[in-house]
Amino acid sequence: MLKIEDLTPIYNFGLSQEAPSWRYTPIDESGVADVLALARREGLRVAVRGAGRSYNDAAMNGGGILLDMHAMNAIQSWDPQTGVMRVQPGVTLEQVWQKALPDGWWPPVVSGTMKTTVGGCLSMNVHGKNNFRAGVFGEHVHDFTVLLPTGERIVCAPTENEALFHAIIGGLGVLGIIVSATLQMR
Repeated sequence: MLKIEDLTPIYNFGLSQEAPSWRYTPIDESGVADVLALARREGLRVAVRGAGRSYNDAAMNGGGILLDMHAMNAIQSWDPQTGVMRVQPGVTLEQVWQKALPDGWWPPVVSGTMKTTVGGCLSMNVHGKNNFRAGVFGEHVHDFTVLLPTGERIVCAPTENEALFHAIIGGLGVLGIIVSATLQMR
C-alpha cells in the first residue's frame, strides 16, 4: 500500500517556480490505480507529469500528488506494415521516432522537442510546425485506455466512449490518466 512520504520539491520547465508535492512514479497501470486510490483516501489532488516539458506548468501541484509517468515508457507493439504503434504514456516522441523511422514511418505531429511524452502530447493535444496540414496530435490516435479518478478503466476511441475520448484529449489529465495509447504513424 502506498503511503504519504515527505514532500518533494517539483520545478517547472523554466525552473522559475517550485511546488512541493508527493511524487509517485508508477511503472504500470496498477501503480497508477494505487496512486488514485491513495488520493481518494487522503483527499488529495493529483497532477500528471510526463517529461516536464510543458511551458505552462500544468504539472505543478503544491501540496498534492504529482503522478510522474516517465517510467511507464514501453512501446507495447509496433506494426511496420500499417504504421500502428501501441505505447505507454511515458514513451517519448524520440522513442516513437527511433522505432518507426527504420521502417519508413514518422510521427505525424511532432512538438518543438522530441523529449515530450505521448501522454503529455495527448493531454495537451500538441501541434507541430505542420499543424496547418497534419492537425493536432489527438487526430492521429486510434484509441487509448484511461483510468478515471474513481479507478474505473475505460477504453476510448472515436467510436467508443466518444465524448470521453474527445474530452480526455487536451484535458490536461483532469478527467483521467492515460495508461496506454494506439497511434497512427505516417
